Amino acid sequence: MIEVGNIVTLENNQEYLILEELTDNEHKYVYSVRVLEDETPTDEYLIFESIIRDDDEFLKPVNDKELYDNLIEEFKDIVADKLVNGDYENDIEDIEEAA
Repeated sequence: MIEVGNIVTLENNQEYLILEELTDNEHKYVYSVRVLEDETPTDEYLIFESIIRDDDEFLKPVNDKELYDNLIEEFKDIVADKLVNGDYENDIEDIEEAA
């Protein structure tokens, strides 16, 4: 399942950690970072469109520059709002309690 906090493996065997998601014009997009085999994040960030086909969910990289630029601004707003509201602090506490 593709949701925030999950690591997904693409067909090329690269793994991405889903950092944030948003829905825009009935399309679901996810902001992600590529991770190494030991789940260490890299400096490679991508935005994918989530596509549902035959009850399976797939990720397609967003290649349209204008769309990508608009989405990155929306993701920045989501992160800023969560920082202001303290939502990330709650997420970190939940992760630490689970460990």
